[in-house]
Amino acid sequence: MSFTRMAFSAAVSVLALLGGNARAQIDVSAVAVEHKASALPKDWNKTAAFMEIFVRSYKDSDGDGVGDFNGLTSQLDYLQSLGVTGIWLMPMMPSQDGDHGYAVNDYRAVEPAYGTMADFDRFIAEAHKRGIGVIIDFVINHSGSGNAIFQDAARSRTSPYRDWYVFADKNPGWYDKTMAGVSGAYWTDPWKPVAKTVPGGVGQYYGVFSDSMPDWNLKNPKVITYLQDTMRFWMNKGVDGFRLDAVTMLIEDGKTSYFNNPANPGIVAKLRHTLDEYDNRYMICEASEGADMYVHACSAFAYGVQQSIIESAKTGIVQAPLIRQLANPNEAVMPLALQSHDAYVGDRLTNQFGVNGFAGYRLSAAISILASTTPFSYYGEEIGMSNGGTHNDPGLRSPMSWTGYPRTAGFTNGTPYRDVAINVASQNVAIEAGDPSSILEYYRALYTLRRDHPVFGTGRLEVQSKAGDSALIFTRTNADDKAAVLVNLSDLPQGVTVSLGEGTFVQSLRVTGELTPTPLTSQSGKLTVIVPPRTTYVFTPVK
Repeated sequence: MSFTRMAFSAAVSVLALLGGNARAQIDVSAVAVEHKASALPKDWNKTAAFMEIFVRSYKDSDGDGVGDFNGLTSQLDYLQSLGVTGIWLMPMMPSQDGDHGYAVNDYRAVEPAYGTMADFDRFIAEAHKRGIGVIIDFVINHSGSGNAIFQDAARSRTSPYRDWYVFADKNPGWYDKTMAGVSGAYWTDPWKPVAKTVPGGVGQYYGVFSDSMPDWNLKNPKVITYLQDTMRFWMNKGVDGFRLDAVTMLIEDGKTSYFNNPANPGIVAKLRHTLDEYDNRYMICEASEGADMYVHACSAFAYGVQQSIIESAKTGIVQAPLIRQLANPNEAVMPLALQSHDAYVGDRLTNQFGVNGFAGYRLSAAISILASTTPFSYYGEEIGMSNGGTHNDPGLRSPMSWTGYPRTAGFTNGTPYRDVAINVASQNVAIEAGDPSSILEYYRALYTLRRDHPVFGTGRLEVQSKAGDSALIFTRTNADDKAAVLVNLSDLPQGVTVSLGEGTFVQSLRVTGELTPTPLTSQSGKLTVIVPPRTTYVFTPVK
């Protein structure tokens, strides 16, 4: 069956699939651009400080033990006071997995457990009132197997949506068990019997992540068009951009050409073109490796660098990969994140540093937030929250610790859907707020510094340290401002010299309540100071 785009869209503006009397409906219609002025300052993302938030685990407003949009909206004042100016929402569309949301069954609706579309709209409006932009997770590699489009495609080789996914009559044998775990080889068989997932289904389908996540056929222009129209749907509602999930896995061409296929950046570029139909939007992609392939089309996380930051803080020695990242202009602009919802990025920082490791925790936070053009933190990171005691990804996604209540953590008035963090009694918002020695107030000071000095987002980064040093020194400079960051990684006081140009400077990284230190004047363009052990100083011009 062949349609032009508009004829196709008109024919299936609301698809009725699955047959019988209980036919599932899903919207695949074309979506026109609605030109509305952005609610945020121009180029807001260039100086933004983001927090990744899992709605299910953030705040429950109705006592059912599951976080929701209204609960999240109720905490926007907290985020604003912290200095967060961007939110990345993990998937918030209906998903069959009932937890993390990456098996999307309807791309143009919201997860019912999180509330209504009206609740979501109100959240967006309230975030914008506070100068906070919102980007949402966009799962473009695969859908959920419960998605009505997949269900129809799976039942018949003649379905008009058969080529929206990747099917084969027989398993083509791409998986070699003897190669499992070898770089570039499949870790498990990506081909699944259709009948195992969809009763009455025929053939095999490709789902690289799991049975419940069949891959879209991104070689099909109709699928790209559907995803582009879906982007317009959400941007018309005021969403400020997207985080593209798993862009390394988009195109598959056999036994070994499934990871970072050369065609993948072209897919991302098409979606970027759609983003650019709107003013003042932002897009970032997740590439666990080879992120430099994608930076021309969108921003990309510098995953891997977080390990060098943490190792530098643990050992007291600047690690070589960190210097290489910061010294390369093309890579230095890539956003940094110390944690995320994925275990491959690393455990919760508290679990990595241990109960006596908050000095290293602070050093890592300072490097990540001040060296990154666009820093991302993960909910609970700002209070030193640990995992919930379970392993792998679920352990990273515990309910937010608002209070020290051992059963609920102030997350809900009911029973939490998942165990709260192990260290809820000592690390929570209620106990840390206003305590100048807390992790929370240190994060607030870092974000406040970025807010007051946009140079951290827009300035040129120059590294003045080398691998093996016991202090990391870097500067940020633009036409209007400059800043020097001095990170003493060692256990001893250290004299540190930084080239910053002529002028008078003051140490500006201060927790609320700390006294303003005496300004210092550079000599021959250099500033020399004694930095206490395991401490970060930041110098900015006196104005």
